[in-house]
Amino acid sequence: MRWGTAPPDAAGFRMANETTEPPAMRMGGCPYCERTVLVYEDPPRCPLCACPLDASTMKPFAFPTERPAEAGSD
Repeated sequence: MRWGTAPPDAAGFRMANETTEPPAMRMGGCPYCERTVLVYEDPPRCPLCACPLDASTMKPFAFPTERPAEAGSD
């Protein structure tokens, strides 16, 4: 008789890779809220009212620190 625990089956268990890139942040207008919202879901939904947004009207969003510095901003 064997007592103790066995290691988990490696073939049936996969850990999530925490270093994967998050979904791209996009900006679009909600026709119901009439506001510009940021969306990362696919398919895009308004984070305020959860209504579906038109994917063709979505634009990529860049955070201000990721934008290249504008020349001549003295």
